[in-house]
Amino acid sequence: MAALLETLTEDQRDALKELMNIAMGQAADRLARLIDTLVILSVPSIRLATECAPDLSDCPIFSAPSAYITRQSFLGALRGEVLVCFEQDGADELASLMGFDENLNTDEHDELMLDVTNILSSACIKGLAEQLELPASFGAPSILATNSTLFDKVGDVINRDQTLILEICFKVESHSFTCDLLVCVARESLPSVIEAINRMLEDL
Repeated sequence: MAALLETLTEDQRDALKELMNIAMGQAADRLARLIDTLVILSVPSIRLATECAPDLSDCPIFSAPSAYITRQSFLGALRGEVLVCFEQDGADELASLMGFDENLNTDEHDELMLDVTNILSSACIKGLAEQLELPASFGAPSILATNSTLFDKVGDVINRDQTLILEICFKVESHSFTCDLLVCVARESLPSVIEAINRMLEDL
C-alpha cells in the first residue's frame, strides 16, 4: 500500500488536498456558526502513517499530550476514523464560547466534546464523501482518552495498518481554542479514493 501512495502524481496529491480543504472548510463553517466566531484552518497535511517516522512517537501530533481525545468512525466505501485532540485551555474556551457555565461537571464536559466532535467529523467526512462520490455512514462519537497522547492509544494500530492520515488544525485566534483533527482513512479504502480522484481529474 505504501507503494500505491508513492506512485501518486502531483496532480492526484493536489486534488486530494483540495478536496480536504473544501471538506474541512465546511466543518469550520459549522463550528463558526455554532460559536458565532471566526474559525481559522491550518494548511492540511496528507501522509501515510509510516511516512512520519519509523516510530509515530516522533510525530508531534501523536506525541503531544491532549486533555481530551475523541473518535468517530465512518463506514462504507469510504471508511476509517476521525480523531479529534483538544487541549485543556481550548476545551474550557469552547465551553465559554458556547455559553456554558465554567463549572461543568465531567459528564457535561464529555457531552460537549462529543457534540463538537460530531459536528466537525460529520461535516468533513460528508463533504469528502460527496466530492469523491463514495458512500459513507457514521458511528456515534466517543471519548477515546483524557490526559493522554494519540501514540499511546492508537499509534500501534495506525502504524501497522499503514493508514492514510489527513490532518488539519482548527483555531479561534480571538480565544485560546485550538483542536487538531485527523481523518484516518482505512487502507482498504485507498484504491476507491484514488480511483475517484482519477475520475475527477479526467473530467477537468
